[in-house]
Amino acid sequence: MKNQVSCFCVFILCVLSRIVSAKVDDFYKACSVRETCADGQTITFPFYIRGKQPPFCGYPGFELSCNSNGSPILNLHNIDYIIHEISYDNQFVRVSNAAVFEANNANASCINISRHRIQNVSLPEDRFALLSNQSELVLLYNCNSSLPGELLRYRAGICENKNKTAGTVLALVRSDPNLENASRECSGDPGGGSGGGVCRKRWFGFGIGEVIKRGFLLNWTASNCSVCKESGGKCGFDASTYHFKCFCTDRPHAQQCDPASFMKLLINQFKAKGSVCVCGYCSLLDTWEAMLG
Repeated sequence: MKNQVSCFCVFILCVLSRIVSAKVDDFYKACSVRETCADGQTITFPFYIRGKQPPFCGYPGFELSCNSNGSPILNLHNIDYIIHEISYDNQFVRVSNAAVFEANNANASCINISRHRIQNVSLPEDRFALLSNQSELVLLYNCNSSLPGELLRYRAGICENKNKTAGTVLALVRSDPNLENASRECSGDPGGGSGGGVCRKRWFGFGIGEVIKRGFLLNWTASNCSVCKESGGKCGFDASTYHFKCFCTDRPHAQQCDPASFMKLLINQFKAKGSVCVCGYCSLLDTWEAMLG
């Protein structure tokens, strides 16, 4: 009996040593590394950080960069958006235009029009869409300096434009009944007379600068990662076949990891040339292998 216990213990130790030495798939290892831009938000599939994570760990069109403040940046049609929040379970991000505040005053409560012209939000429809319960924000440029009293409040939150490059600027939501009257007071310029963004309706009570700073919500469309993740894999993408991949410890799979794949890998490692059979336990490995198929 004591010999059997000793043999089994030696067998277990051998198996454990094989677990340590078993070669894990390189794609799986690469996508297992947790990365962040420095603001604490974990960046994982479908997103990936250029220069820090390989593209195959993400999905096409979801490349991010990091700004000097350590925030993740999403570029949509050549406009940079700061990502303030990512919900992987609900597949949405909260973003704001990265160019709306003074570079040296990130806590400003107004929009710096003279430094950066805010352009209309343009989304790649195959990847991102606006969530409901949000409203389009309209910025009108080159408006008359002497405005009717009912329009003066729409200047709130606009930084003083020292260079007068954009004239007087008004900010309204698309559904505002005064939008038509305000448009008549603004002539625009050859580069376009208006711009804007999107804001969440529950933030209407804040100043316009704070509303834009808080940003808006986008949901994304990409391959579902949940099945792969639940099976112990890491989600990724094969650019050569242009298909989703589930990177597992043994190899990439189409959708999910095989629960028995790592055990098969261990058995093959244990039975490889040079392995030692302990007290007849090789027959036990043969039995396991047959059960796993």
